Amino acid sequence: MFGRSVAFLSIALGGLFGAHWAQVRTDDTRWNRPDDLRQIFVPSPEATRVAAMGFDLVAADLLWTRSVLLFVDFLDKEQVHGAEWTRTVLETVTTLDPNWRTPFFYGGSMLRLLEDIDGSDVLFKRGEAAFPGDAYFPFSLAMNAYLHRGDLEAATEHLTKAAQLPSAPKWYRNAAAEFIHRGGQRKAAVKYLNDQIEAAGSERERFLLTQKRNDLVYEQLEEQLLERQEKWEAHHGRLLDDANRLAPLPPDPHGGVWMVGGDGRIRSSVVEPKVAMRARNEERSTLVNP
Repeated sequence: MFGRSVAFLSIALGGLFGAHWAQVRTDDTRWNRPDDLRQIFVPSPEATRVAAMGFDLVAADLLWTRSVLLFVDFLDKEQVHGAEWTRTVLETVTTLDPNWRTPFFYGGSMLRLLEDIDGSDVLFKRGEAAFPGDAYFPFSLAMNAYLHRGDLEAATEHLTKAAQLPSAPKWYRNAAAEFIHRGGQRKAAVKYLNDQIEAAGSERERFLLTQKRNDLVYEQLEEQLLERQEKWEAHHGRLLDDANRLAPLPPDPHGGVWMVGGDGRIRSSVVEPKVAMRARNEERSTLVNP
């Protein structure tokens, strides 16, 4: 009986590794096909569980490894359509091994970077259900709500729940208090993004997270400088004509310099062309559709 079980296990493992090896051998051909023709098939989580024939953990390990490898390719090549495939695989992995924290922990962030915020929320919620004492999952849901949906109410609700858990870092409670009072939300978001940047697994991933972090820092600095501009103009009785009159100025997170824009407001030289373009488009739209 024992010998038969060992033989069956060997055959099953051999089949799984053989299938994986065959897929790897076809990678060059698959990636060279046009994007509109290339299809990556993954069965549903339920079908995969049946096909695994009891070897759920082995199948979960293989699919997780494959999802991480292809995620990096999707991200580097900016192939956003890979989100659907990644989401299906991650849901399959977490179905096969619901007690494995890693796919929930990293998977939600992977889907967020692939611009699948709904999928990211689904995975974080499943992680929250599987690990109810883990503060990371409700906190991540809060950051999705704040950073990507602009839903401060939902963000506050998730963050308050995370802060009340014994496993929550102390700064979660401070962040929750700031959200509740509608002030200082960016501080919590920036710290969260800094942690994500530190844990990033690829340059593309790090770049996207850094860009988001810099956007938040810039918004905060711009508000502070606009306030200083208003006080300067009220004190001198004239409009500000040179941003350097507000020196010392903080470094521009976007890598430009601070300037007075065409509308008289202080902003980054990197942002000014975008604001000017938006103003021209709005003016053109008004002329075309009076």
